[in-house]
Amino acid sequence: MKISRRRMLSQSLYIAIGSFFVPISTSFATGNSKHLSKGLELIHKVLSRPLDVGISHLDRCLSSNKIDIENHAGFKDYISSLVTVFFGHHHGEDEIMFPTFEEKIKDADFSELKKQHKELHPLAEQIKDKIDIDSPTIDNYREIRSLLQDTKDLWVKHREEEEQTVELDVEPVLSSKEQIELSEKLGKHGQSMSKPVNLILPFIIYNLEGDDRDEFTSDMPWILKKFVLPVIWKKKWAKMKPFLLA
Repeated sequence: MKISRRRMLSQSLYIAIGSFFVPISTSFATGNSKHLSKGLELIHKVLSRPLDVGISHLDRCLSSNKIDIENHAGFKDYISSLVTVFFGHHHGEDEIMFPTFEEKIKDADFSELKKQHKELHPLAEQIKDKIDIDSPTIDNYREIRSLLQDTKDLWVKHREEEEQTVELDVEPVLSSKEQIELSEKLGKHGQSMSKPVNLILPFIIYNLEGDDRDEFTSDMPWILKKFVLPVIWKKKWAKMKPFLLA
């Protein structure tokens, strides 16, 4: 019985973590619904909200000319988690998703989306470096705020173009079976990019709300949703609470 529960929890983590580093999960890939675009929309929401939250938090600090020392550790974890998910998601697209699309779709051209990734990644690297400080100054916060804004400006355009491309050009071409196979490959990749899991998974779940969160957690066993995440792992991610959804 213990082995069964352990396997169940492990499988749930694999699905949960893996699916959010990719634009599709096996839970979406049934029937004739829009599997790819729905999954892509969800991961993009996870990546979009923290940009707005981060900019708003820094604006408050800059307007008062005062560092929020009490919440800086949580803010540091929050923005660092954003960068981790960001890199994991895009790496999966570059290494697995785009090559699959190009193989399946003749004359497919994803060069613009790939170019946008290359433009976004240096900004994310700089954010990662700048946020990794225990005693920030106002100048540090001003630099991070500028980087987040530059990232958001590029991200909004990239998000719109990528979602449109997948929905109009890719989704109609791939069968449900092909989407499931792609999901499994991306899921394994995403799992390897999701460390530490007790920080990244709460970051993902609590940047979603309502139906989106319910859909994401629907396949998770009760023990993970109601005990492991909110109790056992809470000490790890609790500092991020001021920046997460209830």
